[in-house]
Order: sequence, then structure tokens, then C-alpha cells
Amino acid sequence: MIADIVHISLNARGGSERLAFATIKALSSLGFDIEMDTFEKPNFALIRNAYGESIENDIKKIRALSILQKKTSKKCDVVVNTHGDMLPFFRHSFSKNNAITYCHYPIARYLFDCDDTDYANLIQSLSLSSMTPDFYESYRQAARSAYKNMMLNSTVLTNSEFSRKAIVKTFGVDSTVLYPPVDVDTFRGASLSSDARDDGNILVISRFHMSKKIENAIQLAKLLKQNEIGKRIDIVGNISPDGIGYFNYLRSLVKRHNLENFVRFEVNVRFDRLLDLMRKAKAYLHPMPGEPFGISTVEAMSAGIIPVVPDIGGHTEFVPARYQFHTFGQGVEAIAAALDAPASDHMKISDSTQKYSVANYVKSFQQIVSEILGINRPVESAPVISVSKRLSESMTA
Repeated sequence: MIADIVHISLNARGGSERLAFATIKALSSLGFDIEMDTFEKPNFALIRNAYGESIENDIKKIRALSILQKKTSKKCDVVVNTHGDMLPFFRHSFSKNNAITYCHYPIARYLFDCDDTDYANLIQSLSLSSMTPDFYESYRQAARSAYKNMMLNSTVLTNSEFSRKAIVKTFGVDSTVLYPPVDVDTFRGASLSSDARDDGNILVISRFHMSKKIENAIQLAKLLKQNEIGKRIDIVGNISPDGIGYFNYLRSLVKRHNLENFVRFEVNVRFDRLLDLMRKAKAYLHPMPGEPFGISTVEAMSAGIIPVVPDIGGHTEFVPARYQFHTFGQGVEAIAAALDAPASDHMKISDSTQKYSVANYVKSFQQIVSEILGINRPVESAPVISVSKRLSESMTA
């Protein structure tokens, strides 16, 4: 049997790339030959460094991604789009019995509607050819239609009830919630039993991009310092060239509010440094409302750190209500409660993350594929995927 994996690029090594990696391993261990449509050829050395092992031997064929091509290989038994939040990929042969779309959140529909410039550039790049402005408009409308048809004519999976409801509202499609794979065992093993936790340390993990709303963390830092709650917020994440302006804006906010001794930035840190910061942190802050799932939040929880999150988003489905907030004032109260939480709460928080493990994702995905294709054989045990050497995908997600 042949499975075709569709993804813009595995080289970003973010949350959706971790899901694609685990999906490839899941299908390969079921006996599928893996083919791939991608815009950027996988850098297997980078992927090996990120996840601790490679998929080089799992992928038999790699094709250049073309989103509006009308036909796909007739030999493929199943096509899996692991980038269904952003990538419109539809073929007229698709049905719910031979195509799977993992949609983290139906963001592409909204980006099409508002003609977002960055997304427009991405979609145009996926045409594999240059085009005039007039032709681009027709191409954009065709891509928008392809995205809708993809959602209507495939088995749709998503990451949370929050995202499932958004997909129902947008397309009238009732998707299946399949939690994304999180390497909970690595973080739990490295940080849960730490005796180095500082009652005043608060950790934020996020890519430095304006969509992540990190300025909310700085506003909370201002209030925390005024109320003498906590000692320091460490904001840790990767930065790309398009995020430098935003990063400089965040630094200017810190300086404006005289928070240089309270907020510390760490950029592009090594994985072992991230684990060290996790061992010392008592509370974890996610600053962005509307997060569809929150891989970095689950990672922090598995490490035994108490999470504090906005009360809108997929993370409300697994973070206790007392650690959720709607206003900045409530955020201060929630962080104070997290910093005061007893050791038993740290253990309970970590225990609650086991259902988000990579092994559980692989096993569940294999079961879904077997049901869709009518494979009448027991699903193999989920392979163990070690990523102890990787840079955390939460820092680029």
C-alpha cells in the first residue's frame, strides 16, 4: 500500500512538522510505502537533529508540491495532508475513504477572505511559476475553492474541541479530535523531579512573532512587579528574520516599563538550556488568547510546571479553571496561585499529560487509517519516537 503525505516543508520543525513526522512513522510501521508532496525538499540532517531519528528511509519518493494539479497518483491508497490549517490541497478523486486532512485550525479560510499579504505570497509561491496580478486573482480564488473542497471531501482530524467547533462553524464539517503528538516523556523525565524550582520563576515559550501576543506577557510582568509577585519572567523562543522588528518592539516595552531586571529574553537556546529553564520554573504563562491547542503548554505541564492561560482556546480543555484568566488582573491572580501551588499539584499536572504522548497519537492515527481503508488486521504497537536531541517544536510553533 502507498500513502502520500502532503506538507509545505518539514524543515521548519514546528508543531505541525512534529505531527507530520509522527504520521509518517505511524504509516510506515503499518507497512505503507511513503511518498511525499512538499514545496521544500526535506533536510534530513536537520530533521534527525530535531527529532533524534530520521525519516529518510521511510520516504520512498518526493515530489514538488503543486496545489492545483488536477490528478494524483492512482496508486496511492491514502493521501494525508498534515498541514491542513494552511495548505489547500484537493484532487477530484478525494473522498472520506481515501483522503485525510489534519486541520489544526481553519485559518486558511480567514486568510483567503482578508487577502492576507504573507499568506498570498505563500500561496503564490506554491504555484511553482510566476504570474501576473490578474492571473493571481483567479489563482487565489481557485486555491480558496480547493481548500473548501478539501475540507468537504476528506476525513478531517483536528487538535481540540475548540478547533472542531471552528471547523463546524466554517465548513459545516464535523471533524474528529485527535490530540497532536507531544513528547511528554522527555520533558517529564528531565524536569518533573527537579529540586531546583524557584518560587518566583515564570516561564514563557514562544516563537517571536506578532501573532503570539508576547506583549501580553510584558503587561502582566508590569503588574506582577507592582504587586511584588514573582521574581522573573524568562521569555524563550526562536526568531526568524521576519520577527526581528517585533522582538525589538518587545525589548522597547520592557525598557519603557523599567522591567529589565524582571523580564529576560533568551533567543534560539539549545534544548538542554530549555530543560534547565524548565527545571527552575514554577509557573508557565501562555500569553495568546485563542490558541487552538498549545503544544508548549502541554510540554510545560509534563515537566511539572503549573500553566496559566487565557480562558479562550483549546488549552482551556486541559488547564484547570483556576489557572485561566480573561483580564490582566485575573492573570495576576492566576499566576500568584500557580507560584503558591504545592508539590502535589505539580505532580498531578504532569500526570494529566500522558494522553497527549507521541505513542498515543501514533496508535490512534493507525486505528483511524485502518477503519477508513477497511484494513482487517490488528494495528501494530506504536513505535517509540525519541526526540531528546531536538530543539523544542514549541519554540517555533
